[in-house]
Amino acid sequence: MYAPTETSPVEEKDAFYEQLQTTLDDVPSYDVKLLLGDFNAKIGPDRRGSEAVIGPHGSAQNTNDNGERMTMMCSANGLYVGNTLFKHKRIHKMTWTSPDGNTQNEIDYVCINRRWRSSLLDVRAYRGAGVGSDHNLVTAKIRIKLLKVKRSQATWPFALSRLKDPNIADSYRLEV
Repeated sequence: MYAPTETSPVEEKDAFYEQLQTTLDDVPSYDVKLLLGDFNAKIGPDRRGSEAVIGPHGSAQNTNDNGERMTMMCSANGLYVGNTLFKHKRIHKMTWTSPDGNTQNEIDYVCINRRWRSSLLDVRAYRGAGVGSDHNLVTAKIRIKLLKVKRSQATWPFALSRLKDPNIADSYRLEV
């Protein structure tokens, strides 16, 4: 997904997050929710009140308006911002480079629902991947462990083994 930029009108941002919310509402709660994309959001190190949404490794100096909207949306939907969970060098966190090459920001994020947060092993950006964009390639490593379903023993509606007894077999024949 691609969110409106920081300079976009408020109405456009509201419409985007409303559409995103309706999409998230359609996903069953037992599914793994992965939200990936360019949020155009900057999340700073101040996580007071947002500990359930962002981790200790935000890379921006301050949180911008898009960052506030994103954290509120994640909080309302039980999502966690995966990029902020892992400590990496700055070059492995920056996902976007300005056209002049001087400014770098982390604006592309991977969000996962809290229930599956432990399945997220790593999120980082790769600068060298030639993707033909001003964005760097962002990868997430995920390991999902599913439980085996134990099959119960099939129960027979009749105790056929009891028919081996001649007395029971005779009484059965008489009844039938």
